[in-house]
Amino acid sequence: MDQTRIKTLSLICPSCGGRMELTADEEKAVCPYCGHEILIDNDDSAQKEYERRVAMARAEEDIRDLKSKRQGRRRLKGWLIALCVIAGITLASVFIPSSPMHELVFPRTADPFTAVSLKFSGMSGKGSAELQLKDRSAEYADEARYEVVPEKGLSNGDTVTVKAKAPAGWRFEPAEKQFTVEGLTIWVTSTGELSEDNLAAIHSNTERLIREDWKDIISSSLATDLTYTPYRMYLFISDEDTSYEYNVLYDAYEVKVTKKDGSVYTGYEACRYNDLKIPADGVLTAGYGSLQGFNFGYTQGFSYAQSFSGWTDAAEMEADLRHVRDGYHLAD
Repeated sequence: MDQTRIKTLSLICPSCGGRMELTADEEKAVCPYCGHEILIDNDDSAQKEYERRVAMARAEEDIRDLKSKRQGRRRLKGWLIALCVIAGITLASVFIPSSPMHELVFPRTADPFTAVSLKFSGMSGKGSAELQLKDRSAEYADEARYEVVPEKGLSNGDTVTVKAKAPAGWRFEPAEKQFTVEGLTIWVTSTGELSEDNLAAIHSNTERLIREDWKDIISSSLATDLTYTPYRMYLFISDEDTSYEYNVLYDAYEVKVTKKDGSVYTGYEACRYNDLKIPADGVLTAGYGSLQGFNFGYTQGFSYAQSFSGWTDAAEMEADLRHVRDGYHLAD
């Protein structure tokens, strides 16, 4: 084969455009990419035909590329027009009052906590917080939009945070608010927690029982006068949370009875109160018991009701109260 003709032979695959390779006998050109084969002919007409076919293939490829680019430009132009139309409509709706876009761009501002309040209930240490709606007419007045943290296990003085989530078209300022826990019922753990009114109520009940206890003595020929004055209070607190009574208070009085012969009997009596609590209104609640003490009678023919009662020694009274309150500690 004429080497000059081989050098000028174009070996481009008309099928895939890859560079073709000659076979060992130099009679064929084979594409290593798609396997297309072409016979090698030394005739100039064959070479020209081959080159014409390659040129046509390339022209068709260029036409396809041009069409594809034109279609891409038309699609892009269509998308741009559509986006401009949507943007124009959206922009116009922003300035239409009450439209969703207007509310999104210009949300109404409100304080969400003017419509709600918190109610605290239960015992301090185990209290709970409950959200209450004060104004149900507000568009954002929905309990589901509020979160209370924490809700349970509260004590007086704790801090509770309420978070508010604004609906569409609204902006909440502030979005959260803190509340201080107050008004939970508390156990009385010190006599210092008792108000003057509560103390007066306790003393009034104790004195009533003392008068009833001694009325038979005073009305008899055994005595002529009775006086009683507060001695002290003994407040016992249970050492166990599961105790039947959480606290017990003894309101102790010193009692003096003037006998017919002018001598004076001095004794001590204590009225028992249990489970003392102070609720939100501050008015003490408690279980009222009876007078605690020992009766010391005479063998002079008087009935039991006419005998003197109570402890004759204050130290003995305190020792007996401590003994009966085993499992409790004396707080005051």
